[in-house]
Amino acid sequence: MKKSSLTAFAAACAALLCSCGIIRETALKNDDVELWSFGQDLSFFSQYGVETLILSQGDSVVAVSPALQARVMTSSYDGSSGPSLGWINRVQLAFKKLDARKAQIGGEDRFWVGPQGGEFSIFFEDGALQSEENWKIPAFMSSEPWSLVGRNSYRAKFEKTAEFENAKGTKFKIKAEREISVLNRKHVSDVLGIEIPESVDMVAFQSFNKLTNIGEKPWTPDGGMLNISVQSCFNANRKTYAFVPYRPGDPAELGDIVRDNFFQTSGTGNSDGRLTVDPAFVKYKTDGKGLGAIGISALRSEGIALGFDEANSVLTVIIYIKPADRRAYLPSSWRRASGAFDGDAISVFNNGPAAGSNAPGDAYYEISTYSPALSLDAGKSQFHLQRTFHFHGSEYDLGLISYKLAGISIGQLRGGEK
Repeated sequence: MKKSSLTAFAAACAALLCSCGIIRETALKNDDVELWSFGQDLSFFSQYGVETLILSQGDSVVAVSPALQARVMTSSYDGSSGPSLGWINRVQLAFKKLDARKAQIGGEDRFWVGPQGGEFSIFFEDGALQSEENWKIPAFMSSEPWSLVGRNSYRAKFEKTAEFENAKGTKFKIKAEREISVLNRKHVSDVLGIEIPESVDMVAFQSFNKLTNIGEKPWTPDGGMLNISVQSCFNANRKTYAFVPYRPGDPAELGDIVRDNFFQTSGTGNSDGRLTVDPAFVKYKTDGKGLGAIGISALRSEGIALGFDEANSVLTVIIYIKPADRRAYLPSSWRRASGAFDGDAISVFNNGPAAGSNAPGDAYYEISTYSPALSLDAGKSQFHLQRTFHFHGSEYDLGLISYKLAGISIGQLRGGEK
């Protein structure tokens, strides 16, 4: 693995930023199997005025944008020359064609507050039909910058205060804080409990997300509660799959293994064959060519999800801090909104063209994790911690990591034999 100092990395980025502009057609292609380099994305951000700061440890680099709600835009395991691993909506960033409160900007780790659907939704106005036409992202999560309150070479902390109301008319006043940290190899081994071979390239980071009720009234089930989510967009191609290990058990006690968040069905597969339910994990084809979404409840979640990009030999692992006790969860999709507090702890979304459209959709998929419903008294806080790991190496090494963490073999990762 190539080693480079932070000074060398900064010089390489400066050289890229001084180069000629990117050709528009290339800049706006989002469906290539071959990934952009991290340096190319930095050049793109500079060209189109996207404020970005870089966090790093060795060759592990992460780009964060304070102007775009302190989201992690992308990361790489090999400095400026390494592949850019987050999916970014370059069309939106370049031309600002869409309303920011409706647009999907992307990024590997963005802060989100819910619920999206149901009578307590914060994405729809009171009485509005819960449809795409009426869906709006609150400004503090879409169009307003966050304040940078501290940073060093590998860590940055941001905060934001906001006021909004839900569809019931309950008013919320919040303070949101998040700290992004790049993790080194030893920290990764300690967190995951496995040794990472030196032959494997890796980049890892975590987001510590905190929400505080700075209003005068408590958040209650009657008036409405909030939750914290971290949503992570990655590049899709015909050889990408997502995997969610689940807790086996009686559906009468634990509920459905997996739920279809688009068509409100459940079972062991879906109509287009994208979903497979193995005895130990759910497998979902995430090629960016067909709209769909699945959810795993807190009772089924094992606190981990994986993505595998066979074409680029990248294994992605996402883990989150899961409460030990049984909690209520809010709806993660307005398509599945119900009165019961049985929302998802993990969901996976696959993008694709709209129904009846021949136009290709942006090639990305999204893995999201969720906190329980937050019933906070005035002045009280809760946090949600998510860690993201990318590993690049031989199939043998990636399969070994996947098997140790989730019991999934390289054959299962590839979508072939078990």
